[in-house]
Amino acid sequence: MTSTSGRRLAHAAVIATCAVALTACEMSSRSYSVTAVPGGESAACTTLVHKSPQHLGGRDRTDSDIKGTAVWGQGDVILRCGNISNVPKSAPCSSVNGVDWVANTANTHDGTKTVLTYGRSPAVELTLSERVNDKNAVISKVSGLVSGLPEQRTCTRRG
Repeated sequence: MTSTSGRRLAHAAVIATCAVALTACEMSSRSYSVTAVPGGESAACTTLVHKSPQHLGGRDRTDSDIKGTAVWGQGDVILRCGNISNVPKSAPCSSVNGVDWVANTANTHDGTKTVLTYGRSPAVELTLSERVNDKNAVISKVSGLVSGLPEQRTCTRRG
């Protein structure tokens, strides 16, 4: 009887240890539901992410494990860099500190705003959750980083 109880206790200990390990792995992955963008591993994106500020929009940076991305807060601000080109050339845009941005209306809803640089290669997509109060200030700050990326064209329609 003692050996059966001992085995059960050992099995319970192994299960508990595995559960703790899985939880730790899940918490440390820091992906925040960020998906990779083709070209995110490029030198330009790596440099941009490396130069990204430690604080943005009142939140601390918590890097994603995905190349070409940076995250602030618990996914409140997400920056993705790479070959993103899902915006029509005729989309209305705004210039912020010399960088043209267009709204990605497919991903802008329920207080979340997604904008994409226009005419830059690689491109930068910025998603701001409803919890970010001053979205324009965040876009302005990121414009300073993005301005170093090569500009290939400018917007034709200003919004």
